Amino acid sequence: GVRYDPYLPVTTKYGWLSHFDRQLFAQGAKSAIYAKAPAGLIFPGDAGYPGDGVANSRWNNFAPRVSLAWDPQGNGRTSIRAAYGRFFDIASFNNYIGFSSSPPFGNTTTVSFPASFADPWQGVPGGNPYPLALSKSAPFINFGTYENFLLDPKTTYSQQWNVSIQRQIGSNWMASANYVGTNTVHLWSGDQANAAQLIPGVPNVASTDARCTQATLLVNCTTNVNVRRGLNLQNPSQGVFYGAIHQLADGGTGNYNGLLLSVQRRSSKGYSIQANYTWSHCITDLSNPELAVAGANFMIPGQRRPDRSNCALGDRRHILNLNAVYETPKFANAKLRLLASGWQVSPIIRLQSGPFLTVTSGIDQALSGQTAYERPNQVLADVYMPNRTPSSYLNPAAFAQPALGTYGNLGANNIQSPGSVYINAGVTRLFKIREHQSLQIRVEAFNIPNHVNYGPPNGLSGNGTATSSAGFITTTAALNNPLFGKILSADDPRILQGALKWVF
Repeated sequence: GVRYDPYLPVTTKYGWLSHFDRQLFAQGAKSAIYAKAPAGLIFPGDAGYPGDGVANSRWNNFAPRVSLAWDPQGNGRTSIRAAYGRFFDIASFNNYIGFSSSPPFGNTTTVSFPASFADPWQGVPGGNPYPLALSKSAPFINFGTYENFLLDPKTTYSQQWNVSIQRQIGSNWMASANYVGTNTVHLWSGDQANAAQLIPGVPNVASTDARCTQATLLVNCTTNVNVRRGLNLQNPSQGVFYGAIHQLADGGTGNYNGLLLSVQRRSSKGYSIQANYTWSHCITDLSNPELAVAGANFMIPGQRRPDRSNCALGDRRHILNLNAVYETPKFANAKLRLLASGWQVSPIIRLQSGPFLTVTSGIDQALSGQTAYERPNQVLADVYMPNRTPSSYLNPAAFAQPALGTYGNLGANNIQSPGSVYINAGVTRLFKIREHQSLQIRVEAFNIPNHVNYGPPNGLSGNGTATSSAGFITTTAALNNPLFGKILSADDPRILQGALKWVF
């Protein structure tokens, strides 16, 4: 985790990652590793940094587990089981990707509406910072984008419990009822630690307003996001180096409760059957630890509550599965036995309700600099069209842009997509040729009835970002975008395939 500067003696090390500390920023404390680092930014080797690692180690993650099983009748035909466990998750390595793009290792800066495309750095303090040369005296660009990891993050863990009753019926059947519960604590997600602030007493205006420039504080608009960021307002001489700071947030929670009913017939007399039905609900805070690289931040910086919702993509309220295997009997007639005996037919049926997805606004109406995470207002009680069809699924009139400087009232992951039906089957037969040779014939059919399983409505996604430029809003006129809310995709149609295998 340590890199060496080729321009300095090899004994002088400097870190490959950094950490922003708001208290050090307020004190004006600077790094001893990089001479030009702004206040509040420390690196491995600085006081307070945990060695060469990303964060301090945790040695108190206690994970107990207990279970019991009871046969109430003592005859082996009924069992009651219960269990509880605490399980810790392994940190996602995706957290570390963004360090390579943080100054001074890799700099990202955004210039909104440059005065000249021939010289986009015209009017930017410090001018063009490129090309970069990494050394102890490496420069730090203005309004650089940082990924910030906590030095003492809480480890994500889940408490899981279950209760099940199993009963054997006859000699071949078994039925069971299972309750499964999970409570997840310290979910990792992303937050914006240096969001733009609304300047009190000045108007909120669109970026096309003549008063809206990159450096002005006389209005609130999308063009002057950087100068309105909290650190720049707190200490302009040092805050000018900080743009967006995507920071790990470790306080999220989630829970899952599910009822699983199943029945099973073991293989006997040529056939077996297994069926199960799940009725469940999953609720969680925003959970995505990838931060600046691919993750989503809270819609309102510092507030995770507005993002608590149904689990993205994973909240399928109803799921029914059925699979069976049937083997044709050995017929007495020689010709019939040769042609019809030994065939195995294995149907697989799956029915499930649709996932819950998010409508995003596509415009930074809050003027916070977080365009991708904002949601619109819901102005009608029912967001769906009266007669839902693929070409008319969501009602665009049910959504509206919030006023400038405000956030929408629409929650995350509360728009349900259509459910799906999958009916597949396979037919196989093994022909014995010689003692050590056989020929297998297999025919498989997917989506046998050619049922149309529709995808999500256009403009929605499962992680808080729009799926295409034809989403909810890309400009103020896109409220009437004819593609919003229409279903433009579907899963595979009927597919047939066959195979012939010679085993020798």
